[in-house]
Amino acid sequence: MSAVPVVSSALAGPAVAVAVARPASGSVTRLRAPAPHGVPTGSVPLASGLANCYRRSAAAARRLPIPSAAGGGTVGDAFVIEDTTNVKFSREIAVPGYTEPLVILGTGYREKFFLKIYAAAFYVDCSIGVDTMRWREKFGIETFDASSVFDSIFKAPVVKSLSIILVRDVDGKTFVKALDDIIARQIKKPSAEEEQSLSTFQKTFLGRSLKQGTTVYLTWLEPSKLLISIAGNQDPCQVDAEITSATVNYALYDGFLGSSPVSPTLRSSTALLLEAILTK
Repeated sequence: MSAVPVVSSALAGPAVAVAVARPASGSVTRLRAPAPHGVPTGSVPLASGLANCYRRSAAAARRLPIPSAAGGGTVGDAFVIEDTTNVKFSREIAVPGYTEPLVILGTGYREKFFLKIYAAAFYVDCSIGVDTMRWREKFGIETFDASSVFDSIFKAPVVKSLSIILVRDVDGKTFVKALDDIIARQIKKPSAEEEQSLSTFQKTFLGRSLKQGTTVYLTWLEPSKLLISIAGNQDPCQVDAEITSATVNYALYDGFLGSSPVSPTLRSSTALLLEAILTK
């Protein structure tokens, strides 16, 4: 088995050559998110080089290569490393319940009581890629506004997925309680429909022993259809549950990427790329 080459700090500096150079299969890029508000500079490496890469490439081609969304590489050949947890994410994924590939837009991690719990990545339908015009058409976004861009993405008819990889053992009760807490920020008094979806979440995770390396996909196909897929130390290959409440699905994604995210690094990493796409 050949060693996997690592392109260290690819987002911290120029990466124009990435669009034309084909790396060896399995190459890895380290993705570093900008420090969230309140986090000392240096504790989370900056990722400003990504935005600069897009702006420099804009004059050469309106449609940028999808892989450069994560800092370099060639479609299907590369991975992205969430630098704080050292978790590796595929640049493209196929998720259970959807036939088309999804492409990565950002990574981050969640910690609680100073303990890293999981790494996370945000993906969208590969057909959108990093094409500025397609983003504007599909999402109705003309200019980048950090306060509203994610809300536009949530409401757009585009498939998106959150990939969560645990970096420590967590029991199912603890994991689903964390998801419930995220959703409860927006839904204080659940309706009967919302209660049913919250119950589905609980039944899906309760009793499971989620070991380090377990992957969870939360794939939002349409407003009232979110698919949950779970697997240990491998990519999930089946749908384990379906959430049918549009308000619950929205509240879940808003908790990850909204104005008060549980993973500020995931939001800031994704926002940096979106700004580069929408302002080039």
